[in-house]
Amino acid sequence: MLLNVTRHPYSFLGDSKSSRGLAGASVPEGKEPTWHDSLLGYCGNNETARRHAEESMAALGRRAGIELNYNVQTQWQPIDSQRCMLWASRFGKQEAFMNELAPRHFEQQKSASHRATILEAAGAAGLDVEAAAAFLDTDELKKEVWDSYGSTIHEKGIHAIPYFVFNSPLTNAGPFRSGDGTPIIVNGSGSQDEFLEVFETVYRDVKAADAK
Repeated sequence: MLLNVTRHPYSFLGDSKSSRGLAGASVPEGKEPTWHDSLLGYCGNNETARRHAEESMAALGRRAGIELNYNVQTQWQPIDSQRCMLWASRFGKQEAFMNELAPRHFEQQKSASHRATILEAAGAAGLDVEAAAAFLDTDELKKEVWDSYGSTIHEKGIHAIPYFVFNSPLTNAGPFRSGDGTPIIVNGSGSQDEFLEVFETVYRDVKAADAK
């Protein structure tokens, strides 16, 4: 079974130019607060809520073999990293790029908003680093990222991530499509058993479609 993955740039700030206490796109590289500090504002300046959020995410991460590092500098509208994600998809390297970027940001304290981290991840994913740097020097795909920031919240009504939409050969629907059927949607960090059930359902649809 082959999965065709499409990622949509997302920010909890949407396309707002107002930071609401979180570091947005206007914050210069290297000046971003840490993830730990940012979460205090995200949790309404409630330290208990922040602690519970960090403990919950850390527990989920450990179940997947990931040790989250909350000391990484965090920018909540990471335009360049998500531009590079879209650019990488042109070469069939989108997932490889994100697989390299994520551990650097979440575990190795190398911010996904920093140019050096983006280019390091691009090179590790098999992308041309010089071409990636030249791309980042332009404004290409910047509008697409901002448009996605706005549409995912205001049009699609997505206010929490991760947000997975699974279509099969028998469905072509959901917030990003307008076809028939009902997709499977997982909003949040699902368990291995939950995703296994999703893939088994999709596989049954694949077999049913092949039998027609």
